Amino acid sequence: MADTPDAALSPKDVKFENNHLKKMFLEHLNSVYFGKQHLFDFFNEIETIASLKQLKLAIDELRTDTNNQVLLMDEIYKAIQSVPAKISILGMKAMTLEAYLSVIKTGKTPVERDVFILFYLQIIEGIEITYFKVLKNLAKSIGYSNTFLDQPFDTAVENKILFEAIYKEYIS
Repeated sequence: MADTPDAALSPKDVKFENNHLKKMFLEHLNSVYFGKQHLFDFFNEIETIASLKQLKLAIDELRTDTNNQVLLMDEIYKAIQSVPAKISILGMKAMTLEAYLSVIKTGKTPVERDVFILFYLQIIEGIEITYFKVLKNLAKSIGYSNTFLDQPFDTAVENKILFEAIYKEYIS
């Protein structure tokens, strides 16, 4: 069980050791890294299921973006003299399984499947935006340059906007 303080602390009362911040940074980086590895298979699956050409093209672009982000994260690991360490991504796996089951196993029409795919892709991009923002903040706190996270953060934002636009166009 986690230690709980006797009195409620405010954020300014909390002091982290630099090595603790580095550990948290690495854990989050590992979560994103292995989450993205898992998403490659998911993107391949949903691209074959999608019926809308624009959606298929967007998923293909997303796969390319994801590959570029993984390559960038490899550079981040090198810069901080670390290597990816396997970490549980059960939450991401559960969410993609739910998406797969919602889209495939429930007898939806192609239009309904496309709408559900777009819904789950927006959720994934929202999660990525949050993770990259957390990584940027942790990197800044540690003294790492956080500019190397600007590109993957911006890409996640752009992808979320793209999927929202396709979704709005598709349902109107």
